[in-house]
Amino acid sequence: MIRAEKIIKKFDSFTALNNLSCTIPEGTVYGLVGSNGAGKSTFMRLVTGIYRPEAGEITIDGERVYDNPAAKKRIAFVPDELYFLPHANMDRMADLYEANYDTFSRDRYENLAHTFGLNRKANIATFSKGMKRQAAIIFALSTMPDYILFDETFDGLDPVM
Repeated sequence: MIRAEKIIKKFDSFTALNNLSCTIPEGTVYGLVGSNGAGKSTFMRLVTGIYRPEAGEITIDGERVYDNPAAKKRIAFVPDELYFLPHANMDRMADLYEANYDTFSRDRYENLAHTFGLNRKANIATFSKGMKRQAAIIFALSTMPDYILFDETFDGLDPVM
């Protein structure tokens, strides 16, 4: 279960989240809806331990996430702005994920790459926006996470895929 209690997050003089509390039960699909600047991405970065709140607490199954590598390994996050190593192909990125996630499944990665029809040897920089999003989703799913968070999940994805 993901629990946020009285979260406050500020950026300089701008308050992105003010006293936010919520509980996301295990095994559920939970969607955040709001206008641009409402704090959706900020909340996800707090849940994944990228940001530290000024006040309040975020826990996953009772464990704080920030400064907790064991808790962070249970979460996969596909941000709105994707990043891949320069000149990397999918297999090189899979090696990086495998080195950082002891739960990474090479079989799952290879099966998903095949299913999506992505060339694992091609430089990811040559991929279309949608293909990059597919690659990021494949890597996230291959870490076998307990929790997966998507920011702008369908941005650039072909509806058929």
